[in-house]
Amino acid sequence: MMLLLPFALAADPAPAAPPAAPPSTAPASPTAAAEDPAPPDDPGTYGQADVLVYGDLEVKKARDALTETLRDEGYKRIERKGEYTVFKPDVPWHPQVWLHDDGWLTLKRQPPRIHSPGHAFADQGSPLNYLWCVPTLMTACVSVGGWMIGERKYTAIKSDLLDATRGDVQKLNDAVVRQHLGIRVYKDIPTDLDKLWRDPSQPTVVRRRTIFLYWDSRLENDAGFAAKEAIESFILGVIQPSAEPFTAAELGELNATRISEAPLSLPKIGAGIVPPEPMATPDSPPIAPTP
Repeated sequence: MMLLLPFALAADPAPAAPPAAPPSTAPASPTAAAEDPAPPDDPGTYGQADVLVYGDLEVKKARDALTETLRDEGYKRIERKGEYTVFKPDVPWHPQVWLHDDGWLTLKRQPPRIHSPGHAFADQGSPLNYLWCVPTLMTACVSVGGWMIGERKYTAIKSDLLDATRGDVQKLNDAVVRQHLGIRVYKDIPTDLDKLWRDPSQPTVVRRRTIFLYWDSRLENDAGFAAKEAIESFILGVIQPSAEPFTAAELGELNATRISEAPLSLPKIGAGIVPPEPMATPDSPPIAPTP
């Protein structure tokens, strides 16, 4: 977070910039553009945390848009009940909207409501207003429209509300699906595979076969392909650089019995992965060059 310190800046102004150096008179190299290309995009700019935070922000943006739409429809009272956000309208015969944290929406009839005359809810208005709720004017303080309205009219009101919120609900559902997929791909699957690969109770060949079967059993749809890519990344980043990677013969036998349409293909299978050179320290002996 950037902190603004106006008083510190006013008391201690920044020093004046040094005079600019005179421009160089050396002739420009005609091959400078060809020899000095622009640096490539950093593939590690967006990591696991960035993807998960982006998913959370996307869900929040979609939920805020749905909330604004419901406010425009007269649902200005918002309460939390467990895993639900409950939207209550001022009109007693309109349904309540129960929005689950996972994005699905339910409409419910409003129960009888006790309130002071001229207000929609019990906590609105002055307590003195309840003096008007004498036995002869009880109907002014109790609203039972949610129970008394006919099914035909109630269905029409629900249909209008669903039509008004359909687009926002669909966007929220899509955002929640992408959020859960991101958590599954970037957090759950790598954690599960790491526990499996480090389990000393199973032989290494059994662990490799189990990971292959886990890759092979993913559905071949958008979510399944994303999971397959996460498993392939784990294999290339953890298993193949280890002392006991997949061999070409082993991978060929596993692919022969696969149920996936395409085989598991590892780019460096058979060629091996060269480990990085160890870093030299002032106290370490000279490192012999790798042949």
